[in-house]
Amino acid sequence: MQVVLIAPFLMRFRLCANTFGGEVGRALREAVTAAVPGFSPQADGPDSPLLFDYHMSTGGSRLSGKRTVGTVDLEGAGLLWCRFEPSGYCYVMQTVEVPDKEEMHRRERELVERVNPHIARWTESVSEHMLATGLVDPVEGAEMDPGRLLWWHRVLMDPPRGQEPGATRVYGVERQIHDDAYVRFGDGFTTLVRLPRHRINEVLEGVMAATSEWIAVDEANRLVSARMLGLNDTRWNRVADVDRQFTASLKLSKDLALRDMVRLEESRYTVNAGAVVVDAAMERWAMDRERGVLEVQLQSLRDILDFHRNMTQYRRDERRNRLLFVFTAIALFQSVLVWYDFAHESNNTLGPAERLAVVSAIAVLTVVVVVSSLAARRRE
Repeated sequence: MQVVLIAPFLMRFRLCANTFGGEVGRALREAVTAAVPGFSPQADGPDSPLLFDYHMSTGGSRLSGKRTVGTVDLEGAGLLWCRFEPSGYCYVMQTVEVPDKEEMHRRERELVERVNPHIARWTESVSEHMLATGLVDPVEGAEMDPGRLLWWHRVLMDPPRGQEPGATRVYGVERQIHDDAYVRFGDGFTTLVRLPRHRINEVLEGVMAATSEWIAVDEANRLVSARMLGLNDTRWNRVADVDRQFTASLKLSKDLALRDMVRLEESRYTVNAGAVVVDAAMERWAMDRERGVLEVQLQSLRDILDFHRNMTQYRRDERRNRLLFVFTAIALFQSVLVWYDFAHESNNTLGPAERLAVVSAIAVLTVVVVVSSLAARRRE
């Protein structure tokens, strides 16, 4: 039984909204070449840009930079196919021949033991190089663990019925690719039935695209949830703290929007069997529901920050109005003293009657101004 093992792993950086374009892709290629001994990069694509039937996202590359794809031969693990992406989502893949599921799982455990130390070194070296360029952002701490294989997704090609896992045979989402060729997508497994060998690369591309979508949405949910929990530690009576939280949440929204733009652009070029696999994965993993949860969380975060921002502004205005009242009262008290001194001062050209008339007129005008202001405010 032929099985393709695919495992994602994460870098310590993520694509940010402050940089766009090929600079990230070129820096990533340099970092991978320096960090992975014996890495043999694959060609980016055809030399002629007029080959319209070559489906490759040029818009996504302009937004995020090109991915770096190639092979590396590791002692004890064999030949591995590797893909490093500017988003920080990376993959290793290997095709194995196994007689049954038990041998497949044994081979997986061996690969994890032999490959994980290399993955850790690659992650540290590539991440350090990329972060030093300033083109990407460091992870915020709420994501899944970087620097190790996260899980295996197994693509089984025409397995005997007794060897097909229940994840695809019983619970999988089945789609027809063409004629009598089918794909059944399940958690951790994908079964291909009567699919020509030259179409397998399309399926693998679809599995990786769906996995990247799942990781991105899950990671975004983790980040937003962590940000909402962190709001409990914010001192809402300080405007600077509120503004800092507001700015951080705005940057998070921009970064997530950029990543969505890149994924949507690249999804347009996931065609044929790959598109069928992505569609089955989205149904099996209920991605529409997960995206809806993410939108609700983002909106809730924005609403909470807006509320606290308005409350902080209200409290600041209240303190300002209290200070204005105090200073106004002090000025009024001083005015009363001046009037009293004016009314009783003997060293004055005006007589007592005239001084009393002046003071009385000023007092009446003051009362009129205060009463009219209070009446106008009540009408409002």
